Amino acid sequence: MSATLTVTQVVLPTAPVGSPNPLPAIAAMPQAPYEAATDGLPAEMAANIRYGQVSTIHPYLIQDGYDRDRSPAPMRVAVLENDQVRAEFALDLGGRLVRLLDKTTGRDLVYRNAVLQPANLALRDAWFSGGAEWNIGMRGHWPLTADPLYAAEITGADGEPILRLWEYERVRGLILQIDATLDGAALHVRVRVRNPRDRETGMYWWTNIAVAQTAQSRVFAPAAHAYMTGYDGTLGRVDLNAADPRFPATAPAAADYFFDLAPGLATAEVGDAPAARPWIAAVDGDGSGLAHVSTAPLIGRKLFVWGDTPGGRRWCDWLGGETGAYFEIQAGLAATQYEHLRMPGGATWEWTETFLPLQLSDPRLDGDWDESVAEVGGQVLRAADAIGSAGVARLEAAADIAPDALLSIGSPWGALEHELAARSGSAFATPAGVRFVRDGEEGAYWAALLDASAARAEAGSTAPDGSGGHGSIVEPDPLEAPASYVTGDEWDHLLAEAPSTWLTHYHRAVAAHARDEHGTAISHYEASLRHRRSPWALRGLGMALRQSDGGTAAQAQGINRLAEARDLAPDLAPLTLELAEALLADGRAEEASTLLTTLPAELHALGRFKVVEIRAALALGDTETAGRILEEQFDVPNLREGELSMSALWHEAFPGRPVPSWYDFEMAPEGAEG
Repeated sequence: MSATLTVTQVVLPTAPVGSPNPLPAIAAMPQAPYEAATDGLPAEMAANIRYGQVSTIHPYLIQDGYDRDRSPAPMRVAVLENDQVRAEFALDLGGRLVRLLDKTTGRDLVYRNAVLQPANLALRDAWFSGGAEWNIGMRGHWPLTADPLYAAEITGADGEPILRLWEYERVRGLILQIDATLDGAALHVRVRVRNPRDRETGMYWWTNIAVAQTAQSRVFAPAAHAYMTGYDGTLGRVDLNAADPRFPATAPAAADYFFDLAPGLATAEVGDAPAARPWIAAVDGDGSGLAHVSTAPLIGRKLFVWGDTPGGRRWCDWLGGETGAYFEIQAGLAATQYEHLRMPGGATWEWTETFLPLQLSDPRLDGDWDESVAEVGGQVLRAADAIGSAGVARLEAAADIAPDALLSIGSPWGALEHELAARSGSAFATPAGVRFVRDGEEGAYWAALLDASAARAEAGSTAPDGSGGHGSIVEPDPLEAPASYVTGDEWDHLLAEAPSTWLTHYHRAVAAHARDEHGTAISHYEASLRHRRSPWALRGLGMALRQSDGGTAAQAQGINRLAEARDLAPDLAPLTLELAEALLADGRAEEASTLLTTLPAELHALGRFKVVEIRAALALGDTETAGRILEEQFDVPNLREGELSMSALWHEAFPGRPVPSWYDFEMAPEGAEG
């Protein structure tokens, strides 16, 4: 039976991601729950860890507008299906593979969440668990994990359907293309990443595959050693025969095992060079499970476990709605997830990933690690060989077919960046297999700037006062939040050539601020305010003053500007929260407490404001008020992974009393430091 490709909806109890936070992300990069030390690591690995670090997620906006109130809502999915397997991809949520059903057995091969509940684990905050997630660009859950992707149906030469997903990643400046097709019981995914410019950029890729966890779940990969890290910040090489990771349910605490897939570690039954076809497998007690096999560029393999700590269990339940535990098997371009690779200008990197059901002939596998790996590996690769190469050949042959009718539309940034590069005479090579759409509110202002620039060029003038036919750009109300932001010298030059307005100066200020050029940022924020007062420029000026080297006076001036910004937009929770945090940081707890009394009830009830209220009370020595609020058992929906603020507040308010489960997110082993 031929496969089909359809678009439908799946209804789940959902806490919507919500609108992005309108304040640009000019603060520091969201911190991962732990960092890896490079001491004692191989030189290449250590160099990759040091290379390509990103200091900000700008120009993306933070996605923190969700809560923990769920109601039934549709999830739009593209469905690839034949008589053996059904694969569902969430078109509006990063193209994630949210379900992979083995129809012959009725088993879900990847963990299928029963709810959609965002939490603060991604680079832009909102992340949800389950399925198989594609992560590109920089360490962490990628910026588009909760955004729509472009999608189209491509027909292979043999008439079989291919689902194509694509987008432009803005921090690294990369174009991602994902092609998926079915081949019997297997799902093949071909990934193509293009660096469209002629300059080097950092590259990162990990496919994160969630698998339902039972007491009998086991994981195998062709390695004798792994680089293991827990939430205590250590990273060390372990012997897998001595530190056997095969049973995720027995893990004492949250941990990552990065398998060292060095060639020659497996028996001939698995292959003389396992890196030629890296694999990882997760199987249950009856020997059924999921195998993931790839082509050689995807050399990394990892096991992530939540562990048997109150915090690990809490996170798992928080994300999955208490529907059961899961672990993750993962595949990446580097040996560990802390590394970024150097991707040359103009380069294209490609690989194929295959997801297939696995049924072991003897599920006991009670030998040592090496023996079990050899046995599982032989069966994984034989199962992959039995599928054949028709599906992979289909994807390779169709990689450059241009998409026609679109099933889903993503962002305008690929189109706008291409136009900007053409305007400045720089390279920007878009692959033949993708097509970007310029339209949409998110990029409307920037499209108008490009049009105005083209009009000036045609009229023979680049005068910044707009003479010579600069085109029509509607300046928005300064109380209306800008829809989006940009980064890069080419955009800054375009803004410099545009008519001088509150908005052009403001955007130039934000761009400089994101580069940590505080003096330049302050100058442009002040220029913006001379044109028109806006809460956005006041907020940026306040932040820049506090981050500058201006001393105590600049700190105080910064708080004054933040207060003025809040006065112009009193209903915008993030502005009030930033002001309250700044007051606390400067030891002005009484003012922070007074500020909270002016909040509308709906803001005062938010978890983050309750945290500020507790901190202010503790700073003023009022442990009774702090304790009363904590006893209310409230949630902070966007608590950051690895953040232990709630347990710390509890210990301060109630010395000696154990932290209740609803505030315990500690994932490190008991007694660990860091």
